[in-house]
Amino acid sequence: MLFRVPKPLHGWREFLHEIVIVVIGVLLALGGAQFVDTVNSRSEVASFRAAVDHELGRDLGVYHHIIALRPCADRRLPELNRFLDDMNAGRSDRFARPIGHPFMQTFFFSTWDNKGGAIMDQLPLDLRVQYGELYDELRNNERVLMNDLDVWRGMAIAEQGEPLDHADRVRLRELVTRAAQVNANARPNHDYVVNLADALHIKPIGDPNLEHVASDDSFCQPLLAK
Repeated sequence: MLFRVPKPLHGWREFLHEIVIVVIGVLLALGGAQFVDTVNSRSEVASFRAAVDHELGRDLGVYHHIIALRPCADRRLPELNRFLDDMNAGRSDRFARPIGHPFMQTFFFSTWDNKGGAIMDQLPLDLRVQYGELYDELRNNERVLMNDLDVWRGMAIAEQGEPLDHADRVRLRELVTRAAQVNANARPNHDYVVNLADALHIKPIGDPNLEHVASDDSFCQPLLAK
């Protein structure tokens, strides 16, 4: 039994021409879809970067304010050392106000923490690394500063209104030493973060709604009564 291949109605040349047209149409459709996906991806990445840059700008603004008030700790620590030295020498100093603590405000991380995996896959590797390092430094420094806050709060043992025993004096000296170590590294740590942010062209954004409590002002005033 013989099978015959059917011939195109208008000939093979015209048939091939139509096939080519169909293939080109499919390729154009696929290319158009890919182009749309690329545009959408770039738009999503740009929106994500804008949100992250704003969040980091807010963080830098907070950090700048924290460091701007660190000179108050520079003045308070020598007063505490003088208080301890005088007590060890048999002299009794009086506090004019509570010891207090340096100004501290936590940073913002929600935009970065809630990022999607698809967005990160679209972000260039160098930017992923730069953003990750900056956020890691901010998170680590926030942890250090929060621990420092607990150290300063622990110094309230000196505010009990009666002479400290030997154990209290040793404890207070330890707390003052720990606070001094954090204070010495506070500005270098801040400057390192600023350098990382500069590489991403991120600048501090101030917070006009930032409010101080009375203890912030008190911490910047002399501790020891004259």
